Amino acid sequence: MINRQRALIRLISNEGGCITKLRLVKLSFLLQATAQKLPRPSLYEFVPYHHGPYSFTLTHELRAVERDGWIRISDSEVNLLRNADAETSKLGLGVAKEIDRLSRRYQNVTTSKLVSSVYSEYPWYTAKAKNPSLRRTEVPIAQPTIFTVGYEGLMLDGLLDLLLRNGVKRLIDVRRNPVARRFGFHKSTMQRHCDDVGIAYNHVPELGVPSEQRTDLDDAKSYDRLFDYYEKAILPAQQAALKSVSSMIQQEPSALMCMEALVACCHRGRLAAAVAKMTNLKVKELRIS
Repeated sequence: MINRQRALIRLISNEGGCITKLRLVKLSFLLQATAQKLPRPSLYEFVPYHHGPYSFTLTHELRAVERDGWIRISDSEVNLLRNADAETSKLGLGVAKEIDRLSRRYQNVTTSKLVSSVYSEYPWYTAKAKNPSLRRTEVPIAQPTIFTVGYEGLMLDGLLDLLLRNGVKRLIDVRRNPVARRFGFHKSTMQRHCDDVGIAYNHVPELGVPSEQRTDLDDAKSYDRLFDYYEKAILPAQQAALKSVSSMIQQEPSALMCMEALVACCHRGRLAAAVAKMTNLKVKELRIS
């Protein structure tokens, strides 16, 4: 069990071993929103969804905790099946204290009031509320722009949130092989959850880098050699795909996505430059504040 899963277990335990799914998600959100100094591996990331802040990763990992025999999940509740003190003690004293502080703060607050408080204090996460009357803000729509982004170091929810905050309407996956061990970054899963939050998804493998070319990349010069090859040999042979991507980006704000967090270590920088020449649009890397 990893630390953020232990945090879930401790939150459930602090509620007497039984908690609604809605309450668990909102408490987990408040944990990451109010405890900024906690180590990142103890926290989930969130995206605006039907009932405020939501984490597809949390929901996925909750099922894994159930498979391991710690909890039972029903339609609306999560029940702890065994004493978890020994397991949650692995969180570390600082994390455990922060979770306990949060639990004490909201122990006498009803779930409906908890949800209302989250909606009031964090209006961005109401932008996709199922009930339009509860929306306190709207998702922006950017002007057509060549956004670029790498998901390394983000959860799926953090990536989707970043796209929505910047008004991105389409995610263009330019990995040659769109597979990943981490939840959310396999092509089918990413396509499904992009659709959940209203972002179109397209995979264009022709504009990726063959895996056999991504070897011995241990310094800036080796990356430059690879991307020079990509620019001079791969892109000229993929004009149809390049024109298709350029057309999509001209129609609506779109992001070229690959894995690497740093654009200097990813072919998307050269690809974006080529698209910029065809469209006269600006390039913006989303991971640079």
